[in-house]
Amino acid sequence: MNKSLISIALLLASSTAFAATEYPENPVLRPLTLTDGTILINGALALGEENNDSRGEIYLNAEYGLTDNLTLGLGGLKYRVLARPANKTGLELAVDVGFRGYHDSIANGDTFGYGADLTSKYVFNKNIAMTFSLGYVKWDEEKLKNKDEFRYSVGLQANVAKGWTVSTNYTYRDLKDFIQEDAHEVNVGLNYVFNKNTDIGVFAGYSSFDALENNYKLDDSFDRVAGVYAEYRF
Repeated sequence: MNKSLISIALLLASSTAFAATEYPENPVLRPLTLTDGTILINGALALGEENNDSRGEIYLNAEYGLTDNLTLGLGGLKYRVLARPANKTGLELAVDVGFRGYHDSIANGDTFGYGADLTSKYVFNKNIAMTFSLGYVKWDEEKLKNKDEFRYSVGLQANVAKGWTVSTNYTYRDLKDFIQEDAHEVNVGLNYVFNKNTDIGVFAGYSSFDALENNYKLDDSFDRVAGVYAEYRF
């Protein structure tokens, strides 16, 4: 979803403090939440296709580490309930609540998604980590019966060369009261740590969720997508 530049400016104005705790340069070792005082800004340019309808999108986001364990973003709040000591190896757990998406129904108005996730990250060593997530989304329909969704995700992060990290993620979507009973999503990415504060990368994804089959317009989802992104932290 497109993010407001005004909202980003408000987040930036909320603090000028630098991070009290060092945020790891290595993506595999990065925590699920930002460190205290860290501000993150990222943006992506995506080209996607849905039912042979192609279009481009620009995505913007901003997040702020209120503490080492609590991060505020444009899409919601994330709280880390279990930390890895010194952000090294081991298990980490976080709860994330907030906005999950939007659909414009062909005949029945707007649909907004709100939800919560329990996410875990297990770091085996400085070069490889796995992520797991359990999520629930309530789709608030303007004119139809509200819909429910349960999401189950597993992912992998691996450093393949100095500064280069590959990530993959698979999500199973258990859809309730949709026309589709379920959907599958696969995403892959290649991240390059340009310097201590900046990442750049490319990504691609596939989803079997069919907007038209579920009586939504094509404006807010993709079957296939690819793009580039940049991230800056301070």
